[in-house]
Amino acid sequence: MATVPAAATIGVFDGLHLGHRELVARVVAKAPGYIPMAVTFRDNPKKLTRPHQFEGDLFSLEQKLSSLDAAGIQLCVLIDFSGNFSKLAGSEFVSTLVRSFGVRSFVVGSDFKCGHRLSTDARSLGELARSNGATAEIVEPVAIEGEAVSSSRIRSAVASGRMDQALAMLGRPYTLDLRRFETEYDGTTLIVSLRGHGVVEPAPGTYSVTVICPSGCRDVEATIRHDGSLRWAADGCTSDVEPSFLAFGPKIA
Repeated sequence: MATVPAAATIGVFDGLHLGHRELVARVVAKAPGYIPMAVTFRDNPKKLTRPHQFEGDLFSLEQKLSSLDAAGIQLCVLIDFSGNFSKLAGSEFVSTLVRSFGVRSFVVGSDFKCGHRLSTDARSLGELARSNGATAEIVEPVAIEGEAVSSSRIRSAVASGRMDQALAMLGRPYTLDLRRFETEYDGTTLIVSLRGHGVVEPAPGTYSVTVICPSGCRDVEATIRHDGSLRWAADGCTSDVEPSFLAFGPKIA
C-alpha cells in the first residue's frame, strides 16, 4: 500500500483537451500534500466495447503519457482494458485505488462513469470515496460556444477538416505521432499511410502543417488523399532524417 496519499483523476484522456487539463490542473494543485495521479487506459475502451463506432485515437499512448507528465502528473496508473475488467464493479474499482495506490482524493468530470455497464456515475463515486475514507471533487465540463469540450467533438472536427475548432478545444494543434507509421520517401516527397492505424484521419485536402524532425521544425503544405495517404515535399526531412510529429494548421484547399 502506498504510504503517501495521492490525488487522482480518472479518464481516457485522449488528446488531453481543455476539459482534461482542468481535471489534471486541479489534481496537480493538491501537491505537495498529495501525489498527483492519473488513472487511464493503454487503449480506448471503445475499441473493445463499440469497435464499429470508434473513430480513432487523437493521441498515441506516448503522446498521452508525455503530455500528462508535462502537465504535472507524477504517477500514472495504466489499465489494460479487457472484457474481465469491464465486469469490475465501480465500488471495487474505487476501493482498489484507495487500498493499493493510496488515493485519498478523487477529481472527475460531472459526466464521469465507470464500473460494470458504466453504472457508477460521478455522484456515486463521491459516495464510494467517502465510504472509503477519501474525498471527491466533481468538475463541470469546459465549454466552447456553449457546448462541452469532448474528445468525440474533436474527432468530428478533425475528420471534417475543421482544424481551427480542434485547435480551440485541444488548446494546441492536432498533432500526429509519425513515429508509429512507416514513412516512404520517393526522392522528392514523404508519404505516410494513415489508414488502418486507428488514428483520426483528417478530411482529404491540403493543410498548412508543421513538420517536427529531430533536426528541427519547418512549415510546409501537406496533402491528404482519399486513399488516406499523407504527402509533403521533403526539403530536408528525407528518409535518413525521419519526421517525428506533424502538427496541423488550417485546411487551405
